[in-house]
Amino acid sequence: MRLAELARGGGAVLEGNGDVEVTGIAYDSRRVQPGDLFVAVTGIRVDGHHYLGDAVEQGAAAVAVERAVEIPHGVPVLRLLSTRVGLAELSAEFYGRPSRRLQLAGVTGTDGKTTVTHMAEHVLQASGVIAGAMSTVAFKVSGREVDNVTGQTTTEAPEVQAWLARMVEAGAQAAVIETTSHALVQERVRACDFDVAAFTNVGRDHLDYHATWEDYLEAKARLIDLTANAADKGVEKTAVLNRDDISYERLARKPIARRWTYGLTTASDLHPLDLAITGSGSRFRMKTPMGETDVTLNVPARFNIYNALCAAGICLALGVQVEDIGRGLAGFEGVRGRLEPVDLGQDFRVYIDFAHAAGSLASALAELRPFTRRRLIVVFGSTARSDHDRPGMGRAAAEFSDFFIITTDDPLSEDPVEIARDVQAGATGKAAGRDFEVVIDRRAAIRRAIELAQPGDTVLLAGKGHERSMRTAHGSEPWDERAEAEAAIRERT
Repeated sequence: MRLAELARGGGAVLEGNGDVEVTGIAYDSRRVQPGDLFVAVTGIRVDGHHYLGDAVEQGAAAVAVERAVEIPHGVPVLRLLSTRVGLAELSAEFYGRPSRRLQLAGVTGTDGKTTVTHMAEHVLQASGVIAGAMSTVAFKVSGREVDNVTGQTTTEAPEVQAWLARMVEAGAQAAVIETTSHALVQERVRACDFDVAAFTNVGRDHLDYHATWEDYLEAKARLIDLTANAADKGVEKTAVLNRDDISYERLARKPIARRWTYGLTTASDLHPLDLAITGSGSRFRMKTPMGETDVTLNVPARFNIYNALCAAGICLALGVQVEDIGRGLAGFEGVRGRLEPVDLGQDFRVYIDFAHAAGSLASALAELRPFTRRRLIVVFGSTARSDHDRPGMGRAAAEFSDFFIITTDDPLSEDPVEIARDVQAGATGKAAGRDFEVVIDRRAAIRRAIELAQPGDTVLLAGKGHERSMRTAHGSEPWDERAEAEAAIRERT
């Protein structure tokens, strides 16, 4: 694309040669390819304006800046009020504004985002709508899946727009994007023209990044604003809100054309009737604004009922018939690393879950408790992230499990022994050896839990979920939680 066209469509002021051909968008000077436009983004720790010279040396055809700075001689410049906003708008323009050729839903919240994203994509596909999805776990286009190995739930704007463009090229009619508060604040989805804004719950995660819970909620609420103000594609702009969550009252004040609620009571627009929950799933008749349908869920836990109702709201808003939603949900088999069962015929249950904070750990254990005949055993650790309540994780394990093993989970440069001590500090009233053990090596911890398990027990391996690496002071090492669990079960038998 010619630089002048890109500047015009992206709202930038051009200085220099507008006939330069731009072949890509970059925001990291180390990854600039010849012909790229380098956008100097100011981050939390790094300011891209300091690396303009490096970007040009790498072959950048032009640069985009938001403040006065020395530019290498002869290099065309795009002037922007905000390079964060500009990165999103320029990326969307470069890829042809793909979200305007898709029905697009964004899913945000603290827990359940990934499952709702993939549930909704599955139902769309099952109903005959060619769909795509972007999540913590994977990028999917028309049923084909690629692991998300970026370390970001919602990638930076150029990657978001590139994937949306791939979906359009593959013939997709709709897409569902898992959308974090970081992504919303950092404008990564600024140029996405959403039709549906869906919310799971809003807990107290990421309070290292957001000063208060109110700030965190307001960051997530931006998704409603983006949706309400997005390009009209013939779909009524809709917010799908969890009426049972503490966030509801505030989110409901945000103006949007249509607002649907979901929850477990009849006060919600989407709710279950004649609900029956088992250890492997649930059955209910789902009441919606568009009629009723029978639903059989083959994924366990009460929170997956909420996830299914949220996904149903998304699909209804995008025009899927209510009967097709019921059939689609019945065929959903879950998401890798989200209460994923590991069944090799053993006489105890094993689940893998991504729960890596106090609230999500407590929730997962509470869901497994009613269907555990004997002991509930959990293996978990705390990451090096400063916002995680390490003693809170210890308290959750102490309260909701019968025996727990504290281990390692992405310690980065921190001493995993010290992290384990912080976690253990929350397990007041529990005795080492009797109620819990500390096994720093995660592989050994999993084997210890499997060794301890007896018929009727449930073992939860929490924290790593779908992840394919363990990040330590020595770098990123390959990790596969399911493979480790299966190996431990085989060794025992």
